[in-house]
Parts: sequence; C-alpha cells; structure tokens
Amino acid sequence: MTHAPAEVALEYQIADERPRRFWSSPRARGILLLLPAVIVAILFSLIPLIYLFQISLTNDSSFFFEAQYTLDNYREVFGRYLPAIGETVYLAGFATIICLLFGYPFAYILIRKIRYRELVRTMMTFPLFGPLYLAFGLFYILLPNGPVGSVFASFGIDLSRFLFSQGAVLFSMAVFTFPFMVMNIGAALSNVDPMLEEAARTLGAKPWQIFTRVLFPLSWSGIIAGFLMCFGWNLGVFAQPQLLGSPKEQSVISLQMFYKGLVQFNYGLAASLGVVLMIMAFAVTWISLRFSRGALGA
Repeated sequence: MTHAPAEVALEYQIADERPRRFWSSPRARGILLLLPAVIVAILFSLIPLIYLFQISLTNDSSFFFEAQYTLDNYREVFGRYLPAIGETVYLAGFATIICLLFGYPFAYILIRKIRYRELVRTMMTFPLFGPLYLAFGLFYILLPNGPVGSVFASFGIDLSRFLFSQGAVLFSMAVFTFPFMVMNIGAALSNVDPMLEEAARTLGAKPWQIFTRVLFPLSWSGIIAGFLMCFGWNLGVFAQPQLLGSPKEQSVISLQMFYKGLVQFNYGLAASLGVVLMIMAFAVTWISLRFSRGALGA
C-alpha cells in the first residue's frame, strides 16, 4: 500500500519534531541546568572522596610511589586513636549543649519579642565568617595585655588564665555554631501559634508548664535539627583547639590528620582518620537535614 506524498511528508515532520520537542521541554531544561552542578560535584567531591578512601588503604606514603595496600591504618584508628575520637565527640557535644541552653531562649525572644528581627539575624552571621577569625579574636582578647584585660582585672578577673583551656575552646565553638541553633529553633517556633500560649496562660498554666507542655513538644523538630547541625559542624573543629586549647583539646581528629599528613607525611593514616571523620559528619548532617526542612528560612 503506497502513501500519498502529503502523508509521507507529515510522518517525516512528526519524526523530526520529536527530538526538538524533548529538548524544548521543561524536563530537558531542568536536566541542562542541573548538569553543571553534577559535573562539579563529580570532579571536586566524588572523585576526591574516592581517592581519599583509596589512600586510606595504603601504607604510609606509598600511594604516591608503589602502593602497598593494608588495613592497618583502620586498626590503628580504632585502637590508638579512640581517645582522639572520644575527645572530638565530647567537645562537639558539650559545645552543642551550650548552644542549646542559650540558643532556645534567644530564639524565643527573637521570634516573639524583637520587632527588628531581620537586623538581629544579619548580625548573627558574623560568627559564620570563619572559626579561624573567631579563634584569633578570642586569643587576642585573652592575652595578658588584651584590649579588655584591664576592665576585667578591675573586677578581680584574670582573663589570661582562660587561655589554652577547655573553656576557651568550648566557648569559641559554641559562638561559631550558635546561629545554626537559633535558626533551626526559630523556624520551629515561628510555626507555633502564639494563641496556644495565650490559651494555656488563661487556663492557669504557669510559664514552666507552657514551656514543657506547649512550646517544647511543638518545637522538638527544630531542637533536634539545631543540635545535630551544630554537632556536625563541631566535629571538624580545627582552629579553636589549635589556638586556644591545651594538649588534651589539641588531640581532636582534625589536628591529628594535620600532624600525620603534613608533618609526618603518613598520608595513609591521615586519610583513614579523614574517612572516619567524614562518615561521622555525613551521618550527622544527613540526620539533621531530615529534621531541618525549612529551618534556614526562619
């Protein structure tokens, strides 16, 4: 059966428009827009992580010469460096608890009481400029002849005794991650209707009952998200214990990686410490993202 010339031309036209129709569709435009980000993620994130894991399975610096594969690095990490892992988790957890204790009332005041809250949120971004600047600033303040040392000395407080101490490290870590706690809790509190507090107050509830029975349960997701986010950031602490801590605080995993990799050139052990720290941080970050949907838009 033969086709008329008009029908054949129409079939060719339809076949020619199919690929054009796909590449002009919203789905194709979305793929094209996403493609650069995927390429960057593969080149600068996925491939380096694969190399990091491969280096962690090699002995000393043999990866760059004649690779000698071994699992001794991980045996040493979970043997000799368990105290370093424990110190890292301890500092991260303690600093996060400090953020929670001061961050919850601050977030409540920010959401309920302050009119110009956008200005306060803008000011809260200053610690996020970097822990190195924060640690250097605190180090300068705690010096014996620091800018406010004479003021505190008039009250009998010697600031220099806090230098190279656990308290200075925890304080600097808490200041750095404080905005994350406030943003997450603030996002949860902004979704709580103030009329619920007013109703509980008119029914005779005391302030602590309003907190325990109304605010705390309804803001639980923000508390968990803020806690996990701050904990994940504090796991990779580096500048604060290096500049402000004693030898005990300087045993955290990030500093051990620095010493083993860039001082002793034991790249295999340094990479294995990095893999362990990366897994811990990724796990905590993934859990925090599950609880912090919309928190950054607080």
